Amino acid sequence: MLPSRLLPAAVSLAVCLFLLGGCAGLGMESPSAEYRVAFEQAASQDSMRAECDWSVHYAPVAVPGATVAQLKAIATSRLAALHLTPAWQLDMPESQAHSFTDSAQDRAGLQLLLSIVLPALERYPASVFAQTGLRHVVLVKDLSVDGQRRLAMPAPEIDSVVYADNMLAALCPAGMEMRVHHEFYHFIEYRQFNDFYYRDPVWLALNAPDTKYGHGGVTAYGKGFQNLGHPHAGMVSMYAEYGPEEDKAEVFGWMMTPVYAARLDQWTRDDAALSAKRQLLQDVLRLKSAAASGG
Repeated sequence: MLPSRLLPAAVSLAVCLFLLGGCAGLGMESPSAEYRVAFEQAASQDSMRAECDWSVHYAPVAVPGATVAQLKAIATSRLAALHLTPAWQLDMPESQAHSFTDSAQDRAGLQLLLSIVLPALERYPASVFAQTGLRHVVLVKDLSVDGQRRLAMPAPEIDSVVYADNMLAALCPAGMEMRVHHEFYHFIEYRQFNDFYYRDPVWLALNAPDTKYGHGGVTAYGKGFQNLGHPHAGMVSMYAEYGPEEDKAEVFGWMMTPVYAARLDQWTRDDAALSAKRQLLQDVLRLKSAAASGG
């Protein structure tokens, strides 16, 4: 794994140019100066950059230059195998997002988003989605909630999770997969307890007596926050310290994302509390799978 530092700007911008087909000699579009500035700003604000293994890549779901219509068809087919359906726009109070157009930038953005989201969801048996009541996966760009830009969010009120391309080409790909699982766990938790912020006594009992949580994940936004791993015993990440609901979702997200799961395995060898937390969530996932399949 690379040292904890930002992917060099020259490399990240080169990735952007590649994804957008930025080669004037081939007659392809190049990103505007405004896009370049936004790209570098997004890269600098990625909370997962310090814990990123930049060698991890996700295979494209279609040939380069595939149209948005073609990409949507692929997403529809692959999600159907999980008994899920995609949605391409978001209409929820306090939330804003845009739909993908067939511009070169949007084609590249949707291709990258699908290359991460689809295999992440395919790690689960379809029975988990059926049992939790997840029916839709909303795929959009430029997502914000109450004015805060987000890459993903649970939306149980519309039986959905939402994933977005917010300059995704600038961000850690595996970090985005971790968010896919993290937000799905928030959905699971809400469906289990009818509360995003349920203070589960079983979970809380796994912490050391002096453990204190913060004031919720929303307070981490806009501070240049870096989600460093395993800051101390019992916590998989710094973001886990913001609340028990984030603690659960973080352990789940690290557990379900292969490159982060390998590090979690190492930490749990000497961290009994973190090992117990992972086991609890493995049991939740196992029970959800068994319940839906009648096992």
